Amino acid sequence: MSSEHKPRPLLVSIPHAGSEIPEEVASAVALSQHDLLGYTDLYTDQIFNIDNVYLVSNPISRVIVDVNRAPDDISREYEQAAEGVTVHTTWDGRSVYAKEPPQEIVDVLITKYHDPYHEQIDKRMAEVQFLIDGHSYLSVGPKLKRDSGEERPDINLGNMNFSTCTREHTVFFREFFEERGYSVRVNFPYTGKYILGHHCHRRRIPPFLVPGIQIEINQGLYVKPDSFDAIPNRVEEFHALFAKLVDAFTERFLAEEDA
Repeated sequence: MSSEHKPRPLLVSIPHAGSEIPEEVASAVALSQHDLLGYTDLYTDQIFNIDNVYLVSNPISRVIVDVNRAPDDISREYEQAAEGVTVHTTWDGRSVYAKEPPQEIVDVLITKYHDPYHEQIDKRMAEVQFLIDGHSYLSVGPKLKRDSGEERPDINLGNMNFSTCTREHTVFFREFFEERGYSVRVNFPYTGKYILGHHCHRRRIPPFLVPGIQIEINQGLYVKPDSFDAIPNRVEEFHALFAKLVDAFTERFLAEEDA
């Protein structure tokens, strides 16, 4: 690939937009395809899907295989089995399976759907200087989350307590959104999980680690209440806003390194 056609040195990860059920567990899942939409990061595949960067996205439902959890983060280690790479309980307390799959099927799911996501990221690490992990969340903390019942900010920036990028990076993102009238919190309710923890570090450490941040957008800003439908034009507006964010970030932090 010639340098003039090479994407900017930034990778965008979109791990939770998908709602597909893998064939290996299709007959065992108790939730309908419509139900599963409630556990996706709605429309993030459109909001964060911008031109001229490296993109990695996942079509599989997060409640079946969560690529933002470690492959050995086993749900049965948790009291209600609502966390981990595969879960048995959703964040609002519903059972994922009518009949839970055996461990050998879980192992297949991880190998077939989790591992390739991170292999795609690893393959691009030598070419990028920063990673953005793109998410959205419910406007009020759900039943089994630590902020249950609390109103959430418009934007949540996660940097694993400043271990995956610098304060300068974080302040840039915070001020970008605040200057446009959005409320922002850093590392609450989420600090970031496996994608940041596995692929990111405050300093670039070739060939596998780059600085990175998780961006959560409040779904109440662009999804109709009690619905999975988008508010007209709002997804497009956030897509344009994110494109501006990446342009500004590239000019500020990456232009020199990419020269």
